[in-house]
Amino acid sequence: MTIYSYARCMVLATTAGLLLTSTSYADNTQYPERPIQMVVPFSAGGQFDLIARLVASSMSKSLGKEIIIENLGGAGGNIGGAKVAKAKPDGYTLLEYGGNFAVAKYLTKGLRYDPISDFEPIAALSMASHVVLINKDLPVSNFKELVAYSKKNPGKLNYASPGVGTSMHLTFEEIKSHFGIRATHIPYRGGSNALNDLAGGQVQMTIVAVAPAMPFIESGQIRALAVTGSERARSLPEVPTIAEMGYQGFSSGSWAGLVAPKGTPDAVITRLHQAAQDALKDPNVKNRLESLSFTTLAGSREDFKKLIKTEEERYGPLIQRLELQQ
Repeated sequence: MTIYSYARCMVLATTAGLLLTSTSYADNTQYPERPIQMVVPFSAGGQFDLIARLVASSMSKSLGKEIIIENLGGAGGNIGGAKVAKAKPDGYTLLEYGGNFAVAKYLTKGLRYDPISDFEPIAALSMASHVVLINKDLPVSNFKELVAYSKKNPGKLNYASPGVGTSMHLTFEEIKSHFGIRATHIPYRGGSNALNDLAGGQVQMTIVAVAPAMPFIESGQIRALAVTGSERARSLPEVPTIAEMGYQGFSSGSWAGLVAPKGTPDAVITRLHQAAQDALKDPNVKNRLESLSFTTLAGSREDFKKLIKTEEERYGPLIQRLELQQ
């Protein structure tokens, strides 16, 4: 190769590299250039769906492109999770992510994706406290009396949850263990079914998110004994927290966040993170969520990563101890 040829090749190579870098930079800084899909891994109408639609609507305004919701339920969220994990990491396919993914590998054998490492955390969105509920005819008036009643009547109490391995199920198992409550778990397919049977007397206790329980509480069909958040629920100010009942530092709830496939460019993730923060500060979003007893979780990406890790470390061993993997 002549000196001229070598120099010409070097120029061409440098020019190509600059063009590639320029194109990549332009792609990231011009993002988004088309609508974005947000997969909600549960059916329409539930609290996960509500959060996604509120946040997506506000983020769409900030990003200048529509965020389209796709409800893709099934397998405890894993059908939707697997789809997003395998999607092109370009920022145009996102997943609404919850605590179910942080413990999915402990609950389900043979997953075809990693529900933690296959995603890039964008932002935590919200947290909803759970509430411990009883049928109105159960002869106790507060949480401490419930604990005492369960110990005096072993084998007599049962409690419903929205399903095996849900945050409500795992939370109540923690509470049972700490206070020595004796109650048999009856899993349901969703919180609404558990609430209906509690009101009808088919089960004696349940634990669900605060918002869907409010109509039943307000009608007097069921009674609220304790909430699981670090503070009392805004809609149930007279109901104490589990921490107030003697479980020092206890706090638990259902949370939601937003993730993208692993490998999504940092510039895109940063853009999405900022749009999510803007949405959580949007008065329409914030007020609506708070009216339903959700707490917004504005914060850094590192905060979100810590939340996921904490959830895994907290409930992974509990799932193994209870032998819940299927």
